[in-house]
Amino acid sequence: MTVCTYIGIFFLCLWIADFLTGLAHWAEDTYCQSGYPIIGALICEPNLKHHEDPNLMVRTGNFFSRNWIQWLLCAVTYGLLWLLGLGYFPVLLILLLTSFGNEVHYWNHTTRLGWLPTFIKMTGLVQSQKQHSLHHKPPHTNYYCVLTSFLNPLLELVKFWRGVEWLLARTFGLVPIREGGQAISQRKKSRSVPARSRKTVRIPRSVVAEPR
Repeated sequence: MTVCTYIGIFFLCLWIADFLTGLAHWAEDTYCQSGYPIIGALICEPNLKHHEDPNLMVRTGNFFSRNWIQWLLCAVTYGLLWLLGLGYFPVLLILLLTSFGNEVHYWNHTTRLGWLPTFIKMTGLVQSQKQHSLHHKPPHTNYYCVLTSFLNPLLELVKFWRGVEWLLARTFGLVPIREGGQAISQRKKSRSVPARSRKTVRIPRSVVAEPR
């Protein structure tokens, strides 16, 4: 294969990985509830806190705590695919890139970056801080992909996520949390309070790192 072919494969894998980060992010924001077993505490609750305080991930945790869930999920996925005879190099590359999606997400919330993240961001290969800040404008229903700046505008142009939500609602009756869902723990406390009465948490622009 030529150099151009390798470059093309890399970018295709990068964009697929970016879509996977967006898919996971969209699912968390749209259907994930803190009362769910296991993932409620590990994934859903931290995601809710992140929208309330976007820079909490900067003030707490470390490189390992930010990424271990993604690493584990991607490693298990690759192991299963390898057992099925699908452990090709592009598959491995896609999962490796996907596993670092949350780290790129972190880069867009901090102003203290090392030389390597700074260099990578300067190349334009990963998502810009300016684009990610669009997701943190209430009600947080767009720009879900966190790895690059390429896919989000295209997905928003065709209203991809709203289309998927409509399809899931028509097929399986799944209703996005923002359109009537409540956290399981809240439902147990009171079934009489309609979810629409909850106030949307508005995030001051000052808590999101300013685009550079």
